[in-house]
Amino acid sequence: MKSNTLGYIFWTFLKLGATAFGGYMSLVAIVKRQLVDIDHRLEEEELLDGVSLASMLPGPMAVNVIAYVGYCLRGVGGAVMAFLGIILPSFFLVLALSWGYFQYGNIPAVKNIFQGIMPTITALILTVGIGMAKKLKSRVQGGIALLSGVLLWFWGGFTLTLGLIVCSGVAGYFLFRTSDAHSLSDRPKVEQRHWLFSGIILFLLLCLLLWGGRWLGAPLDVQLLTTFSGISLTLFGGGYVVIPALHELFVDQLSWLNASEFADGIAIGQITPGPIFITAAFIGYKMAGIGGAFLATAGMFTPPAVLMVVLSRFMTQVKQSAFWLAVMKGIRAAVVGMIFASGLTIGQTIAPSVLSVLLFLAAFILSYKYNVSPVYLILGSGIAGFLLF
Repeated sequence: MKSNTLGYIFWTFLKLGATAFGGYMSLVAIVKRQLVDIDHRLEEEELLDGVSLASMLPGPMAVNVIAYVGYCLRGVGGAVMAFLGIILPSFFLVLALSWGYFQYGNIPAVKNIFQGIMPTITALILTVGIGMAKKLKSRVQGGIALLSGVLLWFWGGFTLTLGLIVCSGVAGYFLFRTSDAHSLSDRPKVEQRHWLFSGIILFLLLCLLLWGGRWLGAPLDVQLLTTFSGISLTLFGGGYVVIPALHELFVDQLSWLNASEFADGIAIGQITPGPIFITAAFIGYKMAGIGGAFLATAGMFTPPAVLMVVLSRFMTQVKQSAFWLAVMKGIRAAVVGMIFASGLTIGQTIAPSVLSVLLFLAAFILSYKYNVSPVYLILGSGIAGFLLF
């Protein structure tokens, strides 16, 4: 495997961050195509480990996975570079759109570009799902993947996602445990418990500190930083799952936005690359300009990413144990089903037309057969959408 410099990590995730439309699983699919299939810098199992851990932790799952991947590539420095690379493109784009919105009262027209990109995102997700499904080593894993995909397709939601992660892990333990698996990490068990205990304590202390920062009369900058940090550490699930909770907080309780502004802020988060939680920059800009956008974004993404990196250290120590290998066989199969369900769900948002079908087929063939970089496919489909729709 090639050497991973900090420059390579930052530049790679900067490009991915500028083209990662479609939400959490689309970002996972793009990362898999680029770093696993094309650049060969990451093992597929490492990416799936990150997906599994992020599904059980608070905060934006997409950015948490990226922090984990960066840590796998080059430790804490890699996590920082990957984090910055994936956030900066969407942050500056939301900043520009927020300025246009509050200056002119509407969202600049980017719908056509978005229409061109979504068929390609769907094709990329399904391509990754097919590639991962081929690597499942038993019919039992295939059954877990199928059940996971069907349940999420019909019902969805964070509660079901977390339940599938837990249940597939338990099933994996009973179905796939073997006596010849690698022994637990050479590090003493006491050190493993130390890192796990440290992560839990860090999480609790950050929750208390950041929610405690929302005291009456605190400066607005402090309120922005502590409010968004508190949100990031106490909300579980993807962006679409937590939208009602965000609406209640920012519209009904804090009155930082009215209902129309909140809906438009969510729309801006959807039509820009990166996680939907980037709406934090929109809210921060409205309250305190560019500085407010920066503080809100830092508060929303940094604390859970730090927690993810701390617990990543624990995972690297235990993932060679017989227990963990069996559990992950079940969880990875469930994640394959989740990827297919995500692709189908995003596919439902595509406006039916001949152009959409052609874009989907072209992206699928170029990605699956010719291994074309997702960055080029998404940029090309965005240009096509702008010109054709």
